[in-house]
Formats: sequence, C-alpha cells, structure tokens
Amino acid sequence: MRELSADEIDGVLTRNGVGVLALIDDGQPYAVPMSFGYDGSEMMFPMQWGTGYGGRKEQCVESNSNVCFTVYEQDPDDPGVWRSVVITGELHEIDEEKTQQAYASLAANAEFAPELGVWGVPFDEVELRLFGLSLGDCVGREFPTQTST
Repeated sequence: MRELSADEIDGVLTRNGVGVLALIDDGQPYAVPMSFGYDGSEMMFPMQWGTGYGGRKEQCVESNSNVCFTVYEQDPDDPGVWRSVVITGELHEIDEEKTQQAYASLAANAEFAPELGVWGVPFDEVELRLFGLSLGDCVGREFPTQTST
C-alpha cells in the first residue's frame, strides 16, 4: 500500500462520479451510493438529492451533518491495483451564490441513474436540494489486491 499524492487524489476524484456516502442514523452507520460533482479548485463536492418526503438521508443530515465519503476505483490498465480516497467532513446546503458552480461540477463528472425516480414519490412533489461536503480530512491510498503486472 502507498499514499496517493494530492495530484493522484485529484485524478481519482475527477475520473469518478459515484462514491459511498456514510451518514450517522441514530448512532448507527448508514452508507449509500451517491453521485457527486468535483471541483478541484476548491475541493467542492456537490451532491443533489430529492427531499421533502422524509427521506432517510435528509433525516440523518438534520440530526448529524458529520459524514465520510469514499471514492474508489480499479486501475483499468492493471486490474490488480485499486485506489481509494476517503474524505471526512460536514455536509451543508450549498449557498445560492455557489449554485451555478455546483451544477457545473455535477455536469462535469457526476454519474446519474438512467431513470431518475424517488421511491414512488411523484417527481413534481420532490424538492431537489444541493448539498456540499466541507473538507475535514482527505486521504488517498493505492494498493494491489494481487501481484500486479
């Protein structure tokens, strides 16, 4: 295993648009796949999700905004090598003046499911909100799962 440099961490976050967001739900971990945008100039991680229907993510963030976000990848040229970036910080609603930058970041590298649905709730009843991750700590590692070529 080896630590990734800041440039290598930037590469992992730029190449990928889905990670795993770990929240705290009544003292228990709750981890969900989450599409994200990435703006390396400010280490901005915008995430958009539907709220207004009492969703579990929304309830978790309201009770404790401390989170962990993990992005990982398998090297396409050497499948025996994996990289991961683990970010801890605090989720916050993105201010109106940063909305345009957040949407640009989402458009640049976020990955979305082909069918945008919110668990049977009619789309016109879903309030879409932008959340950002304030960076607390960011660590990247690379490790082989087998003898790489």
